Amino acid sequence: MMAAVSTTDWRIRLFGPQIQLNQKMEISADQINDIEAPHALPTVSVSTIEAFDSSKYDYIAVFLGADYCPHCKAFAPTVHQSTSALEKKRCKVVFVSNDRTLEAFHASCQKNRTLDVMPYDLEKTQTMRDLFGLQTIPALMILRNSGFDQENPTVLSNGRQALVADPQGAQFPWSSDSPSSTITGTKKASSISAWERLWIHGKYGNWWELGHHSNPEKPDQIYMDEHAVRIRAGILNTVSWVAIINIFFWKESLMLYILYPIVAWEFILSSFTGLTPLAPIGTLSTLLAIVLQPEPHWKPAKPKRFAWMIGLSLATTCLIIFLFRKELGPDLYRPLMGAVAFTCNAATWLESSAGFCIGCYIYNTFLVPMYNLEECSECKL
Repeated sequence: MMAAVSTTDWRIRLFGPQIQLNQKMEISADQINDIEAPHALPTVSVSTIEAFDSSKYDYIAVFLGADYCPHCKAFAPTVHQSTSALEKKRCKVVFVSNDRTLEAFHASCQKNRTLDVMPYDLEKTQTMRDLFGLQTIPALMILRNSGFDQENPTVLSNGRQALVADPQGAQFPWSSDSPSSTITGTKKASSISAWERLWIHGKYGNWWELGHHSNPEKPDQIYMDEHAVRIRAGILNTVSWVAIINIFFWKESLMLYILYPIVAWEFILSSFTGLTPLAPIGTLSTLLAIVLQPEPHWKPAKPKRFAWMIGLSLATTCLIIFLFRKELGPDLYRPLMGAVAFTCNAATWLESSAGFCIGCYIYNTFLVPMYNLEECSECKL
């Protein structure tokens, strides 16, 4: 018989008093296939202390996911296949739903029926995300199953990428210092030569890709040097000032025909092949970054592509307004062009001086929830 446990135990505060047992243990595969409604799955619960019995488990792996998240669905099979290996390492895996509705929670339970599940509780889920500092899912938070009188558990790492690299748990428990883990603050590769920063090749990818495969923890993702990106924004800010002066003072049509091809070429090529070697301003910015900032500061490249396509759209809008200047009239077309140019000016100033990318903000705030994309949590670091 288990000894009485104080309700101040962080496991109870974090997960609630009960955990729903692995549903596949309760019904056969044939019965599961016959069940059409997700809520029809039977549930059996045990106390949280019993589910995470410290005499059996030294660790708890919290898999945070949601039915609406395609990245969670892609990651879930790896979690399911690795559960037995983690159990042998005395690690209990539990699924915590980030679903927005009870119906979606039931759908997630049906798809994760090989795992024990925390009962649906949005408030507790948000508390976990805040505690773990999570800005995106899926996540696999590794907790030490001890120190129950503490206010919060000891968090070893976010083992999402570690599990993919080590599905059998050979290096488990992964800590924040483990080469496989991806907890906030983990260092990425910085030992890169000037030539490798300018011309992408070898282990960092190919020159025609959007950026560098510079993070050994996430070899499938592409990164850019934030120093070069901000220098480039500063140069484009200067270009926008030239455009503004030309719109209201010089009024030279030739200047527009010179600036637009340069800016359009820059945005198109950088959006598809990265800062180097085909984007002229990007290449110049990378050279300046090599001299001024010997150690690169890597940030994810995908949101930058979206931001630069917005820049291309603004530049093209400016050209279209100019081409229809006769139809718009002098009292309208010049203020419209000025408004677009000032928008570009503000965006490039914010990125170069404040490190705030409007395009990345729009990507994370609107596109991610709208199209179920993966939020760029590293953009916020």
